[in-house]
Amino acid sequence: MTISSKVSKLVLICGLATATLGTGAVMAKEGMQHKPAHSFEHKQARFLLSERGVKKLDLTEQQQTQLKSIFAEQKAQFKALRGTDKDAMKQARAAHKAQMQALLDMPTFDEAAAKELLAQRQTKGEQFGLINLKTQHQVWQVLNAEQREKYQEIKKHMRKKGHKKGDKKHSRDEQTAG
Repeated sequence: MTISSKVSKLVLICGLATATLGTGAVMAKEGMQHKPAHSFEHKQARFLLSERGVKKLDLTEQQQTQLKSIFAEQKAQFKALRGTDKDAMKQARAAHKAQMQALLDMPTFDEAAAKELLAQRQTKGEQFGLINLKTQHQVWQVLNAEQREKYQEIKKHMRKKGHKKGDKKHSRDEQTAG
């Protein structure tokens, strides 16, 4: 193998790795990876269904019932999209990984195959994102104008609080490393 073919293979591998990592970041943002992506939505659901949330937003019994139904439907949709068979999910991940490796092992780059692999993962991320947006829309429709305003403030506070926790953890990690 010549030096130029080694270099071009290395560039190809780096490019694919970057594309895969970038796609992973997009999917995480859109809801592909369960815990990180859904944790904020999960916190919102927990808050809205809690006594504290009911009290702060002055939710009626009817609103509480509607919200419970909305979040139960979201949970069912996520579960259906993810699947329940853990072995099948592991096999699907392993198959995807094998396809990526096969793509890297090819003597010439198959752009169409690479795009197809990336599109498969992107599609699932979009489906999770769509479920999240639909749920947010339904929740928004249940709330009246005053509740919406209060809820926006609470969500802003929840986001800031989440970032502060992350910042504290990050600074703790730096201190222990140094």
